[in-house]
Amino acid sequence: MTCKELTERVMAFRDRELPLSTRLSLQFHAAMCPCCRNLLTSYDTLVEMSAELADVQVPDELAREFDDMILTAMRPPT
Repeated sequence: MTCKELTERVMAFRDRELPLSTRLSLQFHAAMCPCCRNLLTSYDTLVEMSAELADVQVPDELAREFDDMILTAMRPPT
């Protein structure tokens, strides 16, 4: 298992969608690789934070301003 392979499969790994042999290989790699351990920790933190934010109510005006900012940024230069 390589760092690139772990990175490409982190979501499936955490969602337990991979075969046991692949999960074990990823776990072994992460145990030996501090960068990949950090990636898994960061991914888990992101998932937890996202779950907490799911219940946050964004005021309509703020949502419109954000949408306008995104649309402005996406416009081709004139």
